[in-house]
Amino acid sequence: MKFFPPIPTAVCLVLCFLVWFNGHRQFNAGRDNADRDWTLRWTSRDLADATMTLHREVAERAEERRRQVAAEEERKRADEELAKVQADADAAERAGDGLQRQLAALRRQLAGSETGRLSAIAAAGAAKAETTRVLAELLGESDKRAGIYAKEADERYAAGSSCERTYDKVTNRKQ
Repeated sequence: MKFFPPIPTAVCLVLCFLVWFNGHRQFNAGRDNADRDWTLRWTSRDLADATMTLHREVAERAEERRRQVAAEEERKRADEELAKVQADADAAERAGDGLQRQLAALRRQLAGSETGRLSAIAAAGAAKAETTRVLAELLGESDKRAGIYAKEADERYAAGSSCERTYDKVTNRKQ
């Protein structure tokens, strides 16, 4: 049996090891380059996503501020309208109170003027006076109720109009 000389075998083994090591290193270098490329792509994508999210959040905050300003302006306008409605209701109540005083004076006048007449005329006058009194009270009560209903209707109208204007401003409709 012939043995190979030890030196060429050792050289061969060293050469095989160097070839294997170099190939392994190049494989790892290629893999590292690919990893770096993908890491760069992911970082770019993440940066683009973060930038887009930031721009969207800034736009949404600006829109929310615009809506809040519009709602606040409309709230102030509604408060002014309600103050006007209250002033109108107060004026109507004062007018109603004046009407009640006039009706009371008229009732006293009718009651006083009819008592000194003849009994038949006095009885007819008393019936007229009582009828007038009842009608005066009915008129006064209906005037009071009309004032209450008018005030409520005005308040509801102002509130509804304010709500509609706020909705239109916030949603950018009918501007």
